[in-house]
Amino acid sequence: MRVYLPLTVAGLGDLHRSGRIAASTAPLRAHAVTPALRASFGPGADDEELEYAALMAAAYDSLLAIAATSGEPRRVVVAADVDGAQVAPDPSADDDPTAVVVGAEVGISQCRSVHVDDADAEGEIVLALSRLPQAQAGDGQALAAVSLVEHELMWFATQEIPDLLG
Repeated sequence: MRVYLPLTVAGLGDLHRSGRIAASTAPLRAHAVTPALRASFGPGADDEELEYAALMAAAYDSLLAIAATSGEPRRVVVAADVDGAQVAPDPSADDDPTAVVVGAEVGISQCRSVHVDDADAEGEIVLALSRLPQAQAGDGQALAAVSLVEHELMWFATQEIPDLLG
C-alpha cells in the first residue's frame, strides 16, 4: 500500500543517515488513499486525484511538523510502499479520510519518491507558518494561506536525497 509520510528537512536527513523512518513512539502517522477517501470523492474520482489528496494532506502535516520544530521552511513528504497489513485508519483523526498509522518502521528500500518544496517557496511557507494558528482556529483567509496550493511539491527519486540535503 502506498503511504505518504510527512517529514521535515531534518527528518529527511535522519532517513538518509539511518536508512529508515521510525517514530519515537510507534506507530508512524501517514496519509494514504483509503476507502473513506474514495467514498468522500465519489465514484468518479481517479486514482491520481486521490493520491494527490493524500500527498497534500501529508504536506500539511509536514507544515505542522516544521512549526513544531522550528525546522527549515520546506515541506517534505516521502512516498513509500508498505505492507497493507501494517496500515490502519488513524483513530485520532476523525475528520481526515486520508489519515492512517503505519505499525512498523519504513526502510529506505520501501521509499519510492521524495516530494519537497522548491527553495522559491520558502517565503510563502514562512508566511503560512505565521498564519497557522489562525487557520487552525478556522479563519478562512489563513486557511487559504496555509494551503499553499500555488506551490507544487517537486518530485525526486530517493537516490537524489543526498543532493536535496546539499
